[in-house]
Amino acid sequence: MLGRPVGRSAGRPGESTAKFSAKYGQSTGVAIFDDVFVPWDRVFLAGEWQHSQFLTSTYATHHRHTCIGARAGFGDLLIGTGVLMIESNGLDPDKSPHLRNDLVELIKIVEGFYACGVAASVYGIKDPSGVYQPDGVFANVGKLLLASQIYDMHRLAHDVSGGLIVTLPGPDEDHNPETRGDLASMLQTREDIPHNYRIEVSRLMEDLTASNTAGWYSVISLRGGGSPEAMRREIYRYYPLEERAALAERLLDHGILAESGRPTCNTQPGRCCPVGCQVPETPQLTAPKHPEIKQESALRAVE
Repeated sequence: MLGRPVGRSAGRPGESTAKFSAKYGQSTGVAIFDDVFVPWDRVFLAGEWQHSQFLTSTYATHHRHTCIGARAGFGDLLIGTGVLMIESNGLDPDKSPHLRNDLVELIKIVEGFYACGVAASVYGIKDPSGVYQPDGVFANVGKLLLASQIYDMHRLAHDVSGGLIVTLPGPDEDHNPETRGDLASMLQTREDIPHNYRIEVSRLMEDLTASNTAGWYSVISLRGGGSPEAMRREIYRYYPLEERAALAERLLDHGILAESGRPTCNTQPGRCCPVGCQVPETPQLTAPKHPEIKQESALRAVE
């Protein structure tokens, strides 16, 4: 098999201001194949076009499911760096409602699509091949939330950080004897936080949200695994609309729709569920058996 890879770096290797992507950057590439021989035992489809939709759909669902977890790790970085920026700017989110609200909004976005990823795993099914398939609705809903809100994540991170992340002088000025004294004096906001720490945090936020790496993350979050329109179509395809329609009929019909001649799925007119209406029991809350054991928070991987 002959091939010619064409690639480019998606990070900022070698740049001293790139606190994240200089070390953890990724790369993209195009593989150009010419005169390719594929052994017959590695051929999965050979003209069976009727299976192409299933193959594409299952692959895309897996892709979108994994992207949710990867970008949740990226969101964790934004939240954590946002907290450090607020503190290094000399502010306190507990005493600044607008900053606290921005952090909560950012948390809501990140944990919202991550929760869909968890649900896609919990409600996944094992297909006949033995491979587990994530739930199609939750996987696509989570990826659609991520794709449509990645720019809101950056906006909120910018709002809590301030303009310093793009107006801060470059690293050449950090040790310039003519300016470093003035910069140190201007950038110091709290006695317990050195001015150079504020510089490092600012450059980290810039790398994450206001650099070419940040733009790259935005595009792969929006378009990775397919366009938002593709996710909407998969949600519509997977969602049990007929079951929801039948549920509404059981609650509202009571025979009226059937008498009007409309086709109905309701096989039990006049009753909303197979067991009839019952008074729900009040749940009994009990204290945990081992209150002294604390669950450690899980760290999510960043793609």
